[in-house]
Amino acid sequence: MSSTEPAAAAAPKGAVPGAPQDDEFDAESQDALHILPLRIVPLETPGLRRLRLIKNVRLDTVIELYKDQSHKSAQVPLETLHSVFQSYGEQLRKDMPTLQNLATVPSFDVYTLRLAMRQLKIPVDEKKDLQLSESKRRELTEHMKAFTHPLIQQIYGGSDVEVNDVSDILRLIANPNRDEALKNLRAMSQKLNVPLTEIPRFLEDYGDTYLSLAYFRSCLDSVVPQVQGFVDWLKPLEENQMIKHDRLSRQMLDKVKESLSGVIISLTGRFESFNRKSADFWKDINANSFAQMKDLVFSNHRSMGGVLCGLAVKMQLWRERFPTAGGGPNKRLEFVRSEIVPGMQIIDELEATARKMQI
Repeated sequence: MSSTEPAAAAAPKGAVPGAPQDDEFDAESQDALHILPLRIVPLETPGLRRLRLIKNVRLDTVIELYKDQSHKSAQVPLETLHSVFQSYGEQLRKDMPTLQNLATVPSFDVYTLRLAMRQLKIPVDEKKDLQLSESKRRELTEHMKAFTHPLIQQIYGGSDVEVNDVSDILRLIANPNRDEALKNLRAMSQKLNVPLTEIPRFLEDYGDTYLSLAYFRSCLDSVVPQVQGFVDWLKPLEENQMIKHDRLSRQMLDKVKESLSGVIISLTGRFESFNRKSADFWKDINANSFAQMKDLVFSNHRSMGGVLCGLAVKMQLWRERFPTAGGGPNKRLEFVRSEIVPGMQIIDELEATARKMQI
């Protein structure tokens, strides 16, 4: 059974539905685009909160009963979940509206989930359950510097400030310890029309806003070379005589390459727009300019998360199925047809909607 094949099959020996996940499993869930650990969701069905809601390669939302070390995964569509929890029909009936609502969220990254949980009125402890892991925050340091350097310069001027990870950046922002820094903060307070006592909260908000951008930028930087490698993997098909004479297959391949290229270009353009808006804010600091910047970032979370989630799960499966980038023409063509094409329309539509928002 592959990681893309939904199944209501029983878990293998030792893998019981609802079994606690190990630390590595939890860390993966915390930072992933496609995984929602149900332990953070208020549900009544016993055992269900120990499982995961995931986006599979076709971008369907399913319950994952288990996943083994060889990446094989037992996945259950929501509509057949009753076959797994037959003894808890009433509890599951009460939980289904929550699960179905969550299934409409295009990505399960912590930032998209924060917005979705608020909109869906699902109570969750954001400070505890919707935060990136410490290891991921450290990993994002370089991405974060690009967004926070203007702020640190604004507060500390030309002073050399040592920054080793994201937590250092956020601590410097929230707890300046120099007279000159406090003077600059007072000036910023006046420009923003925010009381000095509220500046730490503003700075924390700023830091979290740009941490989200750093996270998505990191996801983009990770997936771009994978997409390029995948497109290169498709090139031999263009020279295959059988495919050359198969109009539908040629059209399918052209459409996939066009979609992947267009989405990557559009995403990259969005980040360039964020950089320009951020630079504009520091040229003329005021409350309205930051509010506009924050709203722009937050309004993009859903589409950025959804697009990157879709690309990531597809590229992950490609690497798992073809770890040496091999495979004959028929296998490659069938993989594109069965695993890449399904769900691409969702990715295209999310990015198209986001492009319209930028105009």
